[in-house]
Parts: sequence; structure tokens; C-alpha cells
Amino acid sequence: MIRINLLPFRAARTKENIRRQISVFLLSVILLLVILVTVNGYLAGKVEDLEVRLDNLKAEVKVYEERARQVEQMKADLEELNQKIEIVGELKEYRKEPPLLLADLTELVVPGRMQLSRMSFSREQVSFEGLAMDNETIAVFMRRLERSGRFSSVRLASSVQQVVQDMDMKKFDITCRVGGQ
Repeated sequence: MIRINLLPFRAARTKENIRRQISVFLLSVILLLVILVTVNGYLAGKVEDLEVRLDNLKAEVKVYEERARQVEQMKADLEELNQKIEIVGELKEYRKEPPLLLADLTELVVPGRMQLSRMSFSREQVSFEGLAMDNETIAVFMRRLERSGRFSSVRLASSVQQVVQDMDMKKFDITCRVGGQ
């Protein structure tokens, strides 16, 4: 029987298998690196696009914030303007009251027996100070105020004897509410 030494063939085949496995491993690593670089480039491009989009959105937000500030300023200006219009309306309505009150007051004063020296007027209350010949004149004036319908809660705050130009006069202070009952 002939003996053939197959050991070098097996060793060569084993070396060839090792080379093939190393080649497959290196090609796999290279392929993996190529895939990673490609995915990294794709993701980097996507990140850059998103950053550009984010910058654009930030700029757009700034524009809208400025517009919102302008709208808020306009709202504040409008509110202030409405308040001014309301005040002007109240003043227009209120400006007729004092002249009408004075006109009515000329009919209520007892002529020749009294004089008013001071009158203070607010929306709810009127205060009269003056001089009268006697207490009866003050009482007549107070009754006229009550009956006029323009005044309510007529009250004599004080009545003091005072000498004016060698005459005994009564200095009085009357307060009342504006408006009927």
C-alpha cells in the first residue's frame, strides 16, 4: 500500500481557511465602517437641516413675539383711550349740573333776607355757607331746598350769631345730598 503524506495539504487548507476568515472579517469591518460613515453623514445632514429649520422657527417666533408685543401695546392704548372717552363722556354729562344747580338756587334763596358766601359741590353732596337775618330765614331756605326735588337729606350743620356791619346776623352751614330722595 502506498502511503501519501496528506499533512501539508491539511495545513495548507487550514491556512487557507484562516485567510478566508480573516478576509471575511476585514471585509465585514470595512462594510460596517462604510455603513456607519454613511448613516453618520445622513444623520449629520438631517441634524443640519433641523438646525436650519430651528433657526428659521426662532426667527419666526421673534417676529410673532414682536407682533404680540405690538398687539398688547395696542390693547393697552385702546383701553386707555376707552377710559379717556368714558371720562370725557362723564365730564360732558357732569358739566351741565353746576349751572343748572346755580339756576335753581337763585329761585331758592330768600331775597333780601340772606346771602350765600360759599358753596362747595361734589357729585353727591352740596354744602352752603352764608349769612341770614334770622333762624326763620334759614328754616325757609332749608324747606325750599327740600321741596325743590334736587336736594335730599338737608341738614343744618351749624348756626352761629355773628355781627356784620353793626347788625346781628346768623352765619349758617347747611349740607345736603344732590338728587331726590
